[in-house]
Amino acid sequence: MLGSVEQDEFVTRSIIAIVTTLRVDGSPSSSMVSFARLGDHLLFTTTMERAKGKMLSNDPRANMTVLNPHEPWSFVTVEGAVTIHSDNPVELQQLILGGSDHPDYPWTRTEVGKMISAPGRAMFELVPNRVSGVVMPRA
Repeated sequence: MLGSVEQDEFVTRSIIAIVTTLRVDGSPSSSMVSFARLGDHLLFTTTMERAKGKMLSNDPRANMTVLNPHEPWSFVTVEGAVTIHSDNPVELQQLILGGSDHPDYPWTRTEVGKMISAPGRAMFELVPNRVSGVVMPRA
C-alpha cells in the first residue's frame, strides 16, 4: 500500500503525475507523465534521449506527484529511486496501455502502443521510500 488507505486509493484512480528529476547541478526539473502501477511501484515511459531519461541515468532519485483532474485539491507525492528498464519490457508496456483509453484523455490504446514500443523507449519504475500528500474527501 502506498501511504494511507486514502492515498493508495487516490493513486489507483489517477493516471497523470508530475515527475521531478535532478539535473547534473542538482537543480530540479519537472514534467508531466501518465503512469501505471505495478503493486506499490509506479511506472512511466520516455526515451533515454530526452532530458528525463538522461537525468535519471545520471541520478535515479525522483519524486512523482500524482494528480487527478476530478479531485483538484488532492495530491500524493511518492519519493524514491527509479529503476530503468532500457529493454522496455512488453509486460510493463501492457500496464501503461491498460489505462490509456480514459474518457478524459484524447489518445487511444493503438496510438499509445505505437509510441511506447518505438525504438529508444525505456520504462522507468519508481520504487517508493516515502509517500506524502493530501486527499480531500470526495463529494
